[in-house]
Amino acid sequence: MKNKIISFILLLAVFVSCDSFDEINTNPNQATDASIQVIYPGVTAAFVYGIAGESAQFTSILMQYLTGILGDQQQVNNYAFIADMSDATWNRFYTNCLNNIQTIKAKATEQGASHYAGAAKIMEAAILAYSVDLWNDIPYSEALQLDRISQPRFDDAAGIYQRVQQLLDEGIADLNANSTTSPSTNDLVYRANNENLWRQNSRPRWIMFANALKARYSNHLSKVDPQGSATAALAAIDAGSFNSNADHPNVVFGSEFAGPWFPFFQTTFGENNVGISQRFIDLLRDRVAPGTDDPRLVYFVRPTTAGLYVGVPNGAASRPSGNVLPGPYINRREAPTPVFNYSELKFIEAEAALRLGQNQRAANAHNAAVLASLQRITGGTNQAYIDRFGAETAATISLEKIMVEKHIDMFLQAEAWTDWRRTTPSGTPNTASGIPALVPAPSNTTQGNFPRRFIYPNREVVNNSANVPNVTNLDRVFWDR
Repeated sequence: MKNKIISFILLLAVFVSCDSFDEINTNPNQATDASIQVIYPGVTAAFVYGIAGESAQFTSILMQYLTGILGDQQQVNNYAFIADMSDATWNRFYTNCLNNIQTIKAKATEQGASHYAGAAKIMEAAILAYSVDLWNDIPYSEALQLDRISQPRFDDAAGIYQRVQQLLDEGIADLNANSTTSPSTNDLVYRANNENLWRQNSRPRWIMFANALKARYSNHLSKVDPQGSATAALAAIDAGSFNSNADHPNVVFGSEFAGPWFPFFQTTFGENNVGISQRFIDLLRDRVAPGTDDPRLVYFVRPTTAGLYVGVPNGAASRPSGNVLPGPYINRREAPTPVFNYSELKFIEAEAALRLGQNQRAANAHNAAVLASLQRITGGTNQAYIDRFGAETAATISLEKIMVEKHIDMFLQAEAWTDWRRTTPSGTPNTASGIPALVPAPSNTTQGNFPRRFIYPNREVVNNSANVPNVTNLDRVFWDR
């Protein structure tokens, strides 16, 4: 019965959202009178769906993991962004996450439940940073006071990034403090059978997760402050983060409710509106040697009955014959939803160390990332691939090698778009590509300029028009110079 109740709460948090900020105060999913034990699982579910749901679909088209063929997906493929493409993610973050996180923090303070507060602050930090990476300036300081401020101002994105690091530090401190109660089976991110096991096994991993996020968001400032961002990223890693694939979040929704990707690909939207990009298939085909593909290809892409890998060319308006859907890595009910993998952390370490001239550390971290990626995705290793792409030395390691391997590993994750934007040279026009080298869709509507950000959701434009910045998808977020 407890599992059924939790599943029901997860379902509410994931699939129900509001039409405007004004509705947040009366949102039935914001159960302010419920206990933190009841509110918490809904927040974690909405958190995971927010970072791996609709926004990841659109960024995966921009990164040419997928090709948009019909509907909104085709519009994104052509860089003709529409105002409602952001609605679902925006509402999920504000309505189902940030508002309920404020309730969790308030109740945790009253009850001395520091561990709940710590985990909530870590999720809040990730949501804020993720939002900045998509939209730049966002409402925050006034956004959660709608009983007094109906049209919240937009906060400076760089200032929010500073707040992200503060929240992560506060979250770690709360997790290190004594707590009257702790999560357990209601923790979707690091589930445990009871509170004692959660304190013993899950709490340290939440701290690792926080340090990993500190490293990620420090590294995002690579174009703003190359040396300082690299130093801060390595310091966060050295403070204690993931040591293996066993430490990173392994979010599995279970047999009743799947993660965000599986239901998408089971609908007509997933079946008809997108297909695996031919560019991505070409990157993995014959990657090791002629006739020897990247071992992850069969997990990323489902072959046809003839054993072929058929992709959709960028700009295509129809689906070619054959099966062009993702494979079992993401496209099955029991598939874990990526949140932050150990391999990503090691790629961050490699990139940061390389910027600081620590080439041997960079090579070692890169090689560990490649191995971890193969193990996570295929369940094993592949010596031929390791010899070809995971045996770099201080003399051979390069940013190109790190970022191409990371791009493959980050399949269908929105973070890949952030990496790509960061690796475009500073000061170059929007026609310049980052790593990997991409070519705009032939049917693009921006004269060959790559999009650099999301536009604000239509509901926010309507309900908060006095404060919404006037932007296009060619404007840049603050760390993208």
